[in-house]
Amino acid sequence: MDDGQSPLAPAAPAAGRVSTVTWRIARASIGLILDVIEISRGPGHVVDPLIISTVVEGNLALFNRDPELQRRYAAIDRPPPDELRRPVSISAVAASLHLPYETVRRRINQLAGAGALRLTPKGAVVPTAALSTPEYLAGAVSRYERVRQFYFELKDLGVLEALKLRNSEPAPPCLDKPPVRLVNRLIGEYMMRLYEVMLRRVGDPVSGLLALEMGRANAERLDATARRTEAPMPDEVRSPVSTASLAKRLRLPPETVRRHLLRLQRLGFCRRAGGGWLAELAHLDRSDEVAPIARNLMNVARLVSRLHGYGVAAFWEAEARAAA
Repeated sequence: MDDGQSPLAPAAPAAGRVSTVTWRIARASIGLILDVIEISRGPGHVVDPLIISTVVEGNLALFNRDPELQRRYAAIDRPPPDELRRPVSISAVAASLHLPYETVRRRINQLAGAGALRLTPKGAVVPTAALSTPEYLAGAVSRYERVRQFYFELKDLGVLEALKLRNSEPAPPCLDKPPVRLVNRLIGEYMMRLYEVMLRRVGDPVSGLLALEMGRANAERLDATARRTEAPMPDEVRSPVSTASLAKRLRLPPETVRRHLLRLQRLGFCRRAGGGWLAELAHLDRSDEVAPIARNLMNVARLVSRLHGYGVAAFWEAEARAAA
């Protein structure tokens, strides 16, 4: 899947504790991830955007190996044609998301009935028509703006310099239109890499999203200074979140949320505190448990590398200078 724009792998965490800028990036990433999922969700089931993302990523896998295709179909008025999309089997989607085949088959059939994707003898395809509706385009613009916000958030946190690029080739000429579709593909790739790490740890998408939402809720009251701290925040500065609040945030039945919270508690990812729930962070600060947070650092570095390599960062920086 490497298109020549990959970053150097960030330095491995020092023995014993997570180091460098990992925590700053992780806190910013949680907000990005959950906002992208919420933008993509619409009125449907919380798993639906994950299925759509998986299908789209598989359909356009060719783009990850071809920088010219990425740039050619970058703007919102240049959707990739259907002939460049390859179908993805239901079994492949189920395996990617660690979900039962029958669950994915049922959800994909419902999505096909709603026109969100098309089923072919070789598998599922999200066609150009589905990626050109007013509803999709509104979501695509919102995701684009959220990734742009994330880029400048990383810049404000002082971490962009730590996300070094592997190659020293100059960036291509600045894009002439907002690269909405290109950025949507790049954030889709980032999300798929996230799912791989998250599902390996917690086993199912709903538990993973719940753990992330809990972490965001716990940290919402942190000030700017605290967000720059290179360590897990102590309990006294984090805010417990109730089951009811988590259910409302994720638009899930409270009983579903309660069941997943108890599972996460048994796995050691959260605990009860102050009438609510706190994400368990202490284990993330040990080198033997650091894989998820370190992998996120690598995946963010990969995303930033692509934003630079395709000229997206230069386009945003030029916009910012013009606005100033």
